[in-house]
Amino acid sequence: MRNNLLLILIIPTTILGARYNSHLVRGWSNSDCIRPWQQAIMSKPTLRVPSRAIGCHPDEHDCPAGRNAVCQYSLRSQKYVCCEDKKDADIPTCPKYYETLLLPCGGSSNSQCPRGYRCLGSLGDESIKLCCKLNRTLDYKEPEHTFRENRIVPRLLPIAPEHELIATFNEEQISMGQLFDASVIDKIADPPIMTAGVELQDEKLYTIILVDSTSKDVTWFVANIAAFDGQLEIHKRTKSAVAYQSPASTDSPVGMHIMILALFEQNETWSQKDLTRVSMDDFNFGEWLEQNTHIIQSKPLAATFYGYSTRRDDRKTI
Repeated sequence: MRNNLLLILIIPTTILGARYNSHLVRGWSNSDCIRPWQQAIMSKPTLRVPSRAIGCHPDEHDCPAGRNAVCQYSLRSQKYVCCEDKKDADIPTCPKYYETLLLPCGGSSNSQCPRGYRCLGSLGDESIKLCCKLNRTLDYKEPEHTFRENRIVPRLLPIAPEHELIATFNEEQISMGQLFDASVIDKIADPPIMTAGVELQDEKLYTIILVDSTSKDVTWFVANIAAFDGQLEIHKRTKSAVAYQSPASTDSPVGMHIMILALFEQNETWSQKDLTRVSMDDFNFGEWLEQNTHIIQSKPLAATFYGYSTRRDDRKTI
């Protein structure tokens, strides 16, 4: 009788292993949550019982409030548990004009997806496959979509900006994601002229920060910027906490550098003491925002991103 029971328990796992891509099965076995961007909602530990995944019932909606909390069946613990998105989770999405159930799939077969859905590589990471359904009526909010499509948000910048920051280098207005080849790197030798894409409030103060997300360096930082007639009042005499650092072909590491230029509305004035505490190397946007929420808004008012390369671009154009 015991041997028969063991067979019953083993068969479903074998079927699942054959049906789903092996790397997904391995990932599920190490986590209580099926979706790799989620984690179990844990109970508070007590003197007698350690912290553990909170159980739930799929029809009761009894999970505690969380980041997109959902009740899922755990292959690891063989019961339903509460899962939520990880903090700053890079949640995959289907390609543009495809909606998703956020249901992972594997291989080239569409049989794992509901009728009408196809198994497609997710936007920004083809290795993560989702069940997707064509929907040409979908509306995409900008600039959030472009930031997410290029995996700037949330991988490098936790929250997408409300508006696009219009930056002009050497009389050339750049577009989001524009790449400056090593042969034209001198075009961004001087700081840009900027407009926020929205009228600013003259009674407010603003912060501009430029971060090289590849080397994790702050390459420009201007605080306590006033606005005049709805525009940034910034000029060559404006004092910078970090002077603009011109990119060079000798910059390390070799290759492409991703630059994020962001404008934040301030809650109060930066003090000299606060400014000196800002780490200018090994910079992390998420940590910086958490440490300074009393001074600046967590969500950028406006932002853009671009790149420069220390190598010549030898890619062939068609």
